[in-house]
Amino acid sequence: MNTIYISVVLKFSIRDFPLNLYEIFLVIHQVVNKLGKLLAVEFIKRLEKEADRSLKERGCVHHSYQERTFQGILGKTTLRFLKVKHPNGKIKYALEEKVTVPAYVRYTEDAFEPGLGLLPHVSYKRSSLEVQRINGSSPAKSTLHRRLHAIASQIEAHPAEKVYGYRYLIVDGTGARFQRRIRGKPKKVTTYPGELRIVYASKGIGESFDVIGRWTNTSWKKIAHTVYQRIDERDLHVLISDGGPGIEDAFLKSHMKYQRCSVHAWRNLRAFLYQDGVKKDAQQSIYKIFRDTPVFRYSKKKTMESLKSEDSALVERELHTSEGHLLHLQDLLKGKGYHKTAAYVANLSQPLLTFLREWLTTGEAHPSTSNIAESRFSLIKNRIARIGRRWSEPGLKRWLDLAIYKLFPGYDWNELWKTLLPITGNLSCEIVSIQ
Repeated sequence: MNTIYISVVLKFSIRDFPLNLYEIFLVIHQVVNKLGKLLAVEFIKRLEKEADRSLKERGCVHHSYQERTFQGILGKTTLRFLKVKHPNGKIKYALEEKVTVPAYVRYTEDAFEPGLGLLPHVSYKRSSLEVQRINGSSPAKSTLHRRLHAIASQIEAHPAEKVYGYRYLIVDGTGARFQRRIRGKPKKVTTYPGELRIVYASKGIGESFDVIGRWTNTSWKKIAHTVYQRIDERDLHVLISDGGPGIEDAFLKSHMKYQRCSVHAWRNLRAFLYQDGVKKDAQQSIYKIFRDTPVFRYSKKKTMESLKSEDSALVERELHTSEGHLLHLQDLLKGKGYHKTAAYVANLSQPLLTFLREWLTTGEAHPSTSNIAESRFSLIKNRIARIGRRWSEPGLKRWLDLAIYKLFPGYDWNELWKTLLPITGNLSCEIVSIQ
């Protein structure tokens, strides 16, 4: 192991007392920023001095110096690299065998973490300006965009290999607006509506839901095919969704139970009543029957305990009462001529009560809503609308992969950057003494 010692002497001038603690910290912080650049310059000089001795023995001679300016966590740093001429006539950096000096690059990889960390919250432009305000320098918005494009394949947040043991699957989507550039002069941009779709899976009650994948404007059938290549469908026990068209047909297998989201049940009921032309006053009696259905008292609970044997009879009565309420509501709607809403309630009744049946059968209650997916969409949906307003489909997916690690529970932004910027352990530094 090679060891390089660099001595640092600092001079503190104290004009008067007392000193403010924050002033001490601020002055030292300013010194540390300057010191980092000076140490980098001196460290390179020391390495070159060691390399020069070896190169002279091999017949190399000094040729010139080249200044390179880099921007990273130390800020703007200018390094002066020695170039040597080899016996074969080639001119190379003296440090070529000791330090990897990137060609045609101004920003080192560490410079992008603050800017990319802000992207889930603000635009490329605002992210660049805010980092520049804090650090004094920052990659421009176009550089951030290019770098995110370059590293997107490394941060896609779905399983890289097939994963086993997932029991619960949540499928959901939300609307988004996309843009398409048309080549030519002048350049034209067209916009069109679409949908962002995400699939989550969990290995057990109370365990986190992992992102299995994200898609834009892709059919549920094609998404399901990809999902079941990433996870083992044989392990899945329950499919949970809002009842969107095509989800059940695409994902539900014969051995799986289907749970309709109890929160979306209300939203969809209002939508079907509107389609049937039901006036607001007439809706109240229908809402009352729906609201009084016992299943909703249980579905509102965030967590449900294991079912005790003495409570089984009560839960069974509540299940039968819920079935009766929904059947009565269905007949009432048919009688009033609200056929679309009646068909909706008929299709809803069985999958809405799945978690109660499972609770009675196994003693454990699986999730009864897709609220986990909804809450995560709420973290990003407003940002999608506010930050970009219009996105290309690949651009939104790249941004989302970044946002998952920054915003979603269960994902670690710091761990992501350890992956993107792996530390080899070849270099370390410690303070030997302060005199």
